[in-house]
Amino acid sequence: MSTSAISTTTPIYDLLVQERGDAPAEARTAAHQTQDRARQMLDWSSGRVAAAQREERAFSAFGRSGDDDGRVQALLM
Repeated sequence: MSTSAISTTTPIYDLLVQERGDAPAEARTAAHQTQDRARQMLDWSSGRVAAAQREERAFSAFGRSGDDDGRVQALLM
């Protein structure tokens, strides 16, 4: 059998797609959407930024000052 004799059409599959829909394509789409949603839900970078901003705005009864290496120390009176 030569390669020219091999048909590239799939009549049975095409008929099933017409009757029932393209399940593999729908599954791929659902998988991509699930991956995108999971990636968004598991992205904690915005949470770290928000926590750092909250910490910067936080009130301390003892006062705070930033150290050169980024640590926060209480002011001694």
